[in-house]
Amino acid sequence: MNKSMCSERGMIVKKWNYIISVITACSGTLIMYESSKLSLRYTVSGPGAGVWPMMLGGLLLLCALALFIITFINKEKYGKLEIILNTAANKRVYIVMGAIVLYCILLKVAGFYPATALVIPALMYIMGERRIKRILCTMVFGVIGIYFIFDVLLHTKLPVSIFL
Repeated sequence: MNKSMCSERGMIVKKWNYIISVITACSGTLIMYESSKLSLRYTVSGPGAGVWPMMLGGLLLLCALALFIITFINKEKYGKLEIILNTAANKRVYIVMGAIVLYCILLKVAGFYPATALVIPALMYIMGERRIKRILCTMVFGVIGIYFIFDVLLHTKLPVSIFL
């Protein structure tokens, strides 16, 4: 690794905060740009397709700005602070990130409900829950609750399997 980015033990927070804030700002700007191509109007049936992505893109932009400003204000503190990436807590984060990527793939392949029914117990187990009854109850009531809210009440169709 580059000497200015990494010491013997870990990576310097300040530089990575700046890098992350720029990437996040670019992502937010891109989301806002792309959502501006969709309808931003409010109609009797609700907001247009671009409203929520536009708001989320703006929120990303604000978070990027906040991270940049906080890092700049505390540059001395963050210039000495290091991140150690191979701790047990960070490894759990990497596993959760991998599970989310698999969930995104499963959404396309299996559809929303089967993918969610698999990911809820998996994430609960990763986070340390070992009581099978609690895991199963959370999965069943979570999926049923989502179905009731989105499919029954809001008449919103969630992703279905590519095989259907």
